Amino acid sequence: MTTNSKRPENPATIGTAPKDQVASDSGIETSTVLASTGNLAPSMPVPPPACTPSGEIPKQMSLGPPAAEPPTIERQQDSQGTTVDSPSTVTHVATLRNSEAGENTHNNPDEKPGKEPDALREGKKWIRGLLDIPTTIFRGLFPSKDYSRAPAFLTSLITHTALLLLLVLISWPTAPTALRQSSFSMRASDSSLQTPVLELLAAGDSLAPPSPEFEKIDIPLQQAAQAAVALSEILSMEAPTSAESQQQGAFDHLLKATELSGNGAFASTGVEGRDQKRRRQVALENGGTIETEKAVEEALRWLAEHQRPNGSWSLLHTKDACGNDCPNEGSKDRFDTAATGLALLAFLGAGHTHREGEYRQVVRRGVYFLLQVMENTPQGASLMYQSERGMYNHGIASFAICEAYQLTSDPDLKKAAQETVDFIMTAQGYSGGWGYLPKKPGDLTLSGWQVMALKSAFAAGLDVSPSTIMRVDKFLDSQQMEGGVFYGYRKPAKSPTCTSIALLLRMFRGVSHTDPRILEGALFLSKLGPTRDDAYYNYYATLFLFHVGGPRWEIWNESMREHLIRSQAKMGHARGSWYFENAYGKEGGRLYTTAMCAMTLEVYYRYSPLYRQTDIDFEL
Repeated sequence: MTTNSKRPENPATIGTAPKDQVASDSGIETSTVLASTGNLAPSMPVPPPACTPSGEIPKQMSLGPPAAEPPTIERQQDSQGTTVDSPSTVTHVATLRNSEAGENTHNNPDEKPGKEPDALREGKKWIRGLLDIPTTIFRGLFPSKDYSRAPAFLTSLITHTALLLLLVLISWPTAPTALRQSSFSMRASDSSLQTPVLELLAAGDSLAPPSPEFEKIDIPLQQAAQAAVALSEILSMEAPTSAESQQQGAFDHLLKATELSGNGAFASTGVEGRDQKRRRQVALENGGTIETEKAVEEALRWLAEHQRPNGSWSLLHTKDACGNDCPNEGSKDRFDTAATGLALLAFLGAGHTHREGEYRQVVRRGVYFLLQVMENTPQGASLMYQSERGMYNHGIASFAICEAYQLTSDPDLKKAAQETVDFIMTAQGYSGGWGYLPKKPGDLTLSGWQVMALKSAFAAGLDVSPSTIMRVDKFLDSQQMEGGVFYGYRKPAKSPTCTSIALLLRMFRGVSHTDPRILEGALFLSKLGPTRDDAYYNYYATLFLFHVGGPRWEIWNESMREHLIRSQAKMGHARGSWYFENAYGKEGGRLYTTAMCAMTLEVYYRYSPLYRQTDIDFEL
C-alpha cells in the first residue's frame, strides 16, 4: 500500500503477520440426463425411465439415435375415444431425429448441409436434454393418459425446475466464487490458547512487538489512520451453527420490530467536568479533595515518563524508561494496544487531549500509535493486535479513541473511531456479549469495555446500531440471578465485580438510580466496601455508586479515596504509581494498576452523575 504518511523507521511496530489465506472452493458432482430422444445430456440428474403406454418400464433404453426404430410419439384420444398419434409430436420428434442424422432441416432449400462443430453439437444435446425433461417426467406420471391435461401447477413446477437447472449450468463457472464467505475469527496455533480465563489480561508466551524509535511526530491524525496496514488475513468469519443462526435470525427480527421504540440508546452523561479550568472545583463538589487531585497528577506524571518512544505503553513498563527502578511488570503477551488505551483513558479522564492540556503531546503520540497499528478489515478497523485474546485490546483501545473524539470533535479522528465501533458491533456474539475473539461466547468483564466504547461513540454522535445496544440487555439478562440484582462472569452468580459492571451498564441504558434493583445492589456493594488489592473491582464499583449517589456513595467514597491516597508510591522512580499483589495486578503489572487507580480518582468529573439528571428518556 502506498501512502504519503511518515511511518516509523522500523515497520515491525505495525505488527504485520504472515498471510495465511484460506480459500475453499467447493466442487459439485454432476451426472447425466437421459432425454426422451435417446441422447445423453451432460451434467444433469438422471430422471427415472419413462413408462411405456401400457405402464411397463422398458427393459432396455437406447443411448444412440435409433435408426430402425419408429420415433417416440405422444398418444391422444380422438372424439370417439380412439387412441391416435399426435401429429405435432410426430413432427417434432421426426425433426429432432432428422437433425441428429445430419439431414437438412433449414428453411432455405438451396443451402447444403454441413458438418457441425463438436461444441455446437454438444450444446444442442444439452438443450434437447433439458427441454425433454418435462416430457420424460410426464410420461412416468401419466403413462396411459393425456399428460397435457395434467394440473397446471405441476406443469409449471417441472418446467421452471428445468429452466432453473439450465441457469445453474450456464452460471456454473462462477458458482464456486459466489459460495465463498467472508470470515471473522482468529485461528490459534495452539488450541489451548483459546481457553478463556478469568483474569483481565491473561498471560501468554509471545513477546511484545519491537518498539522502533522515531523522531518528532507531526503527522496529521487523519493521514495516520489512512496509513494503517491491513492485516485482515488473520481474521476469518466463522459461520454460526444452524441453531445459532435460527436464534440470531429470530432475535434480529424482533429487534427490527422494536428499534423505533426509542430504547436503542444510552442515557446522557456529560463530560464538561473534565475542563481544565473547572476540574478541581467539580472534584471538590463531588467528593474529591486536594489530595486526590495531587494523586492524579502524580499518576499522570509517572505514566508520561513510562511512555515508549513509539508512543505506546506496555505492561512491560521497565523496558525503556526506568530499568529496574519500578518493579512488578505485567504480562509478556501482546497487550500493547490495551496498555496504551488504559494510559490514554487516564489522561483523557483528567481533561488532557491531543489538542489541549499539559500532556497534549503525550496523548497525541499515544493516539498516533493506535492509528498506526490499526488493522483494516472488511468488518471495520481492528485493534486486536494479533492477540489470541484480542477483544480486550480492541475494546479498551477503541474506548480511548472514541473518548478522544468525543472530547475534541476532531474530524481527523472521526473515521478511525467509527471503524473501531463497526468492528465491535460486528464482533458481538449472538447472545449479545463479547468474548476473547469475535463472535465467541461473551463474559461480563470483557463485554463491559466494549459497551463503554459504544457509549462514548454514541455520545460523540457516531453511528451505533440500536440492535447492538439492545442485545446488550439480552446478554445482561442471561448473567443475572433471580431478581436482577446480582450478576456472574459467564452465568448467573453473586460476583461483586460483575455486579458492579452490570448495574453500571443498566444505569447507562436508562435504569433509574431509584430502581429497587439498583438500590439493593448499591447496598450490597457499600457493605462490602472497597478492597485493598483489586483495582478493577474498585474502579467499576466506584463509578456505579457515584451515579447512585446518596449515603451509600458517601460511605464508599471516603473509604476508597483514603485507601488510594495512602497506598500510592511516594519515593523513588515509582513515585506516583500503584501496585497491588492480586491476580489482576500480577497480569496487568504496575502500569495497569496505576492507570486503573488514576481513573478511579477521576470519577468526580469523568461523567456528570446520573442521579442529577432530571429527564431520563430511556426505560427498559
